[in-house]
Amino acid sequence: MKKEGEAHLVLLFYYLSLLNLVDAALTVAGIERSIITEANPLMERIYSIDLRLFIILKLYLSVTLLLFIMYKKVPQSRLVKGITLFAAASYTTVICLHGFWLVQSV
Repeated sequence: MKKEGEAHLVLLFYYLSLLNLVDAALTVAGIERSIITEANPLMERIYSIDLRLFIILKLYLSVTLLLFIMYKKVPQSRLVKGITLFAAASYTTVICLHGFWLVQSV
């Protein structure tokens, strides 16, 4: 049973890494077309300072998740599992909203 839970968390780390990259692309596309704004105040500030910095940070976050997987160091605590599930649900919602807004603008 423990191995199955570990496998699910690894899959969630992959999923979050992918969603983070998709979010970066859709956010840049939406902001550059003046369709959306960055709702996260920290990321909005980084975006306003330098678009490249925003993209590098998003890439870094995704690579960090992948490194946890590659080195078999995905934390297995209940706290990490809860945060990961919350992040996956939140990111999924955000990606759906970005997609909806971008499709509506075409």
